[in-house]
Amino acid sequence: MLEGGFPAGSLITIAGRPGTGKTIFGSQFLYNGVTEHNQNGMYVSMLEGRKAYMRNMGRLGYDFETLERKGKFIFLEMPTMGPEALPAIWEEIVRNVEKHNIVRLVIDSYTAMAQAFEKQGDLRVFTHTLLGRIVGATGCTTLMIAEKALTETQIGYGVEEFIADGVIHFFLVPVAGDARIRYIEVTKMRGTNHQMGPIPIEIGRNGIEVRHPHIRGTI
Repeated sequence: MLEGGFPAGSLITIAGRPGTGKTIFGSQFLYNGVTEHNQNGMYVSMLEGRKAYMRNMGRLGYDFETLERKGKFIFLEMPTMGPEALPAIWEEIVRNVEKHNIVRLVIDSYTAMAQAFEKQGDLRVFTHTLLGRIVGATGCTTLMIAEKALTETQIGYGVEEFIADGVIHFFLVPVAGDARIRYIEVTKMRGTNHQMGPIPIEIGRNGIEVRHPHIRGTI
């Protein structure tokens, strides 16, 4: 779908409603990075605690606790605070990226962090400056999860799409009866001739799998 994957050192926004598979997608990106490519990963959570995260990911076969003991994975639980506390949070993220040689990073969620700002202009300046430090200075490939309400046409505050090198939307579409079908759509990916249009996916024991007659496999 992406001519081989995300461009190294890029910032990718993962957008969708709750329950569409964003957290699993980000976790699969980190787990496969360690187990298949020996690339250290870090999950920064402003919503879910470590215990719940490890339990939920373990049910999918992602043994992050073992990777954590080996020093290959970091779960960084960060509280959601006011804008005056956010610089310290970002400094802690950057410190861990550099200390543990993190190559793949997931931030969950940008939406929770952005709610601390009253003015969108302040949010935009802060995001450009701090994400520039993480993505630009460290070269860390970063997935930034953003919540999208059902009635919204744009992602969150709009900044998430503007600053990102790539954007992937997650959808949960009702069909006959109570059934639902999950889709992903890559709407932006700089430097690639990416697949266009919505692609059906399923969430199973191996995580997210693409269901398409010409594209099939795990993320």
